Amino acid sequence: MRAEYILSRAARLREEMRASGASAYVALNDEDSNWESLFYLSGFRGTAGAIIIYDNAEPELILDGRYAEAGRAQSPYKVTEQEESLAEDVRASLRAHGAEEILCEARKTSHENWLRLADGLGRWRDGGAVMEKLRRKKDAEEISCIKKAAEIGARAFLEALDVVRPGMTEKEFESLLNYRISAAGGGAGFDMIVASGARGAMPHGRATAKPMERGECVTVDYGARWNGYMCDITRNFSIGAPGDEALALHALVKRAHEAGAAGLKAGASGGAMHEAAAAVFAAEGVEEFFTHSLGHSFGLEVHEAPVLSRRRDDRLEAGDVVTVEPGLYFEGSRGMRLEDDYLVTADGAERLTAGLAQELFVVSK
Repeated sequence: MRAEYILSRAARLREEMRASGASAYVALNDEDSNWESLFYLSGFRGTAGAIIIYDNAEPELILDGRYAEAGRAQSPYKVTEQEESLAEDVRASLRAHGAEEILCEARKTSHENWLRLADGLGRWRDGGAVMEKLRRKKDAEEISCIKKAAEIGARAFLEALDVVRPGMTEKEFESLLNYRISAAGGGAGFDMIVASGARGAMPHGRATAKPMERGECVTVDYGARWNGYMCDITRNFSIGAPGDEALALHALVKRAHEAGAAGLKAGASGGAMHEAAAAVFAAEGVEEFFTHSLGHSFGLEVHEAPVLSRRRDDRLEAGDVVTVEPGLYFEGSRGMRLEDDYLVTADGAERLTAGLAQELFVVSK
């Protein structure tokens, strides 16, 4: 992560801190409890550490001996090596700087750590909304990483399809795709969904030992990471020529995807886009089988703000990166989803996953 982007994030955070009257912002990662915010603010990637952004002093990155060298290589900030516990070292720094109003992400900090940090020291408030606001709009470096992750994800998927054969299990395909992602220089994004045949009716059907048989369609929802940032893609393939029912289902889901994506632009309502996709299903009498939101933002985490849902009215902003992923799920029978990633602009959107066609792929073995 380039230093200029890390430094600009601290500057933006200070603006938010001053607006709320805070003198310090603490992002603490206790054995992988919040690596995302620590990475976002410091550039350091590891399972433990803390950064304190002060309103009137240089940020302090606190790391133990396992990570001191890595921190110096990855972050533009000076590394302070941990002397006691991470929480106690954070408290010592805050006391030394006279911090009184302190922001920290309540949702990402364990109750135990919060009590330990705040015990008799200043006034602690939840800074989760501040971090969500900062991380929502993706900067040029983040967009570049997401695009690279999407390139890796597309390449890996096509390479995996070259090896698929009838009888391969869902778990074997999951392992194969993750291997191809790794071989291309990426990392796995999240727990993969591989749902074949009737299991396609499960929107979150994790891969199992079920063999994928000739004549079945398979839905694969997966991600690849590059420098911490992920893509989020869903594609479908059939082993052997797909039947008319599968082709019709895929075509319908694709039409709903196009209807939802057509409304992407700054100022647009996520709820309205959900309704546009749902209307395509309603016209065919199958809207009840569309059982989740149209999409969501992502980046370092698979679910971030905003959300494209009829239950919310989030308004899109330029710089949002969101998924569009309509699907239909017929219990005990079949299901299908089609998902791509988009960068919202002032007057439209760019499909970041355009390197992978939106077709129903056919494996002929």
